[in-house]
Amino acid sequence: MSDYDQTQCSIEIPDDKILDWIIGSATDYNVHANANADDTPQRSSSAAKKIPRVPSMLSEKPNFKKYFAPQAVSIGPYHFGEPKLQAVEELKPHIVRWFFLQDQEALVSLYKKLGEEEMLKDLRSFYKEDSTTKYCDKVFAKMMLLDSCFIIYFIYEVYMGGSCYTRGMFTNFDQVLSGCEDLFLLENQIPFKLLQVVMSFLKTDNNNFNNKIQELIHENYMLRSSDQLRRWLKSILLCIRSYQRSGQQRLESELTGDNEPDHLLHLLYLTHAPKYGYLSKEYNYNSNNFPTVNQLLDVGIHFKPCDPISLDNVRFSKGWFEFSAAVQLPPITLWSRNKPVLLNLIAYETGSGKDACFASYVCLLRSLIGNHEDVRVLKKAGVLQHHFGTDNEVMDFFKEIAADLAPCSLTYIQLKANIQRYYEGWSNTPISELRHEYRKSPWKFISLLGASIALFLTAVQTYFAVWSRK
Repeated sequence: MSDYDQTQCSIEIPDDKILDWIIGSATDYNVHANANADDTPQRSSSAAKKIPRVPSMLSEKPNFKKYFAPQAVSIGPYHFGEPKLQAVEELKPHIVRWFFLQDQEALVSLYKKLGEEEMLKDLRSFYKEDSTTKYCDKVFAKMMLLDSCFIIYFIYEVYMGGSCYTRGMFTNFDQVLSGCEDLFLLENQIPFKLLQVVMSFLKTDNNNFNNKIQELIHENYMLRSSDQLRRWLKSILLCIRSYQRSGQQRLESELTGDNEPDHLLHLLYLTHAPKYGYLSKEYNYNSNNFPTVNQLLDVGIHFKPCDPISLDNVRFSKGWFEFSAAVQLPPITLWSRNKPVLLNLIAYETGSGKDACFASYVCLLRSLIGNHEDVRVLKKAGVLQHHFGTDNEVMDFFKEIAADLAPCSLTYIQLKANIQRYYEGWSNTPISELRHEYRKSPWKFISLLGASIALFLTAVQTYFAVWSRK
């Protein structure tokens, strides 16, 4: 690092020094991250941040800690400088150099744009105060520039493009997947508007960039059936085409509308979040004694996946003569790659004060699952698929994650009210007892039914035999 860099932390740098400062070794500014940090304005606010920390009720769970920490790359200030992430950190200046190789003046202009007082104030406001005030403006602006270029390059060339230039960056596909997972961690976000600013200086097609973002979001969509997951494992492109049109239209509107997303995780949240309306509270279900899946089967309530797939597309419908009913729920598949995404979506809506749609759905499934047999029924119905070791692990997962969650009080309340009203009307009746015995032991029930029919026919035959003689 030059003498100028060592003694000055002001955002004002001569033009001939800016290029060396930005595309120098990534470790050059790690040592001086705290330089003149005390001169950075202290900003305090009680309002929820757009990129908050993971709430302690989730981050302090021993089994969940690893799902909130980046494994390959640091994005933003929260995990900046961690030793295990330095390998990719050192690649970021090379990516910036590759982007601006033919137009270094644009790089200088971009750095100055990010260094404007209002821009820095806005970018810092996304994060918790004590995570950014330790970085002076010059260091923070460089961090934002390098991280935004990395995300754009990763989306364009690595994950969705497969550029040959990336062979030296990622040695295998698992590292690429780890990098993708890191992009959707709550504490690993940068403002989405920053990506758009950088894109404007790169002079590339914004529509093409939006298409790449859509593909990335689709790759990490939480609501999918097991068939869709198998298609994903066979071919990523086939899975992209299989997502619901409603979700794609919503994603396109979020990218092109006036209300832009705060960051990538927020964009993923918006593609799932339902548009809740007012729900009647005339019937208050007993949340402490909500029936489980197998108890509902006893009264004739069956489960099936909803169509189209959406968190707000939950339905309760009665069959003919009300002897049966159906509950339609959005199907969800849990496996090693999307488990961190689900947890970070819950952490985001919890920490930012957003509608708790994911927490509410997880709590709904938790209330329906009392044991591994309930998981088995939901699997057979196509509502819940998983690639965990056993069904008991799924039950434990929902039990642990839902223990401290506070779902939206109105979310799914009408569905739960309809379910419990129907359950209370048909439980402990002869029909429900017969259903229970049949599910408990089908062959025993069939044998009993056959014996009953044989006894009835014998009685009828005897009756006619006696009365026909008279």
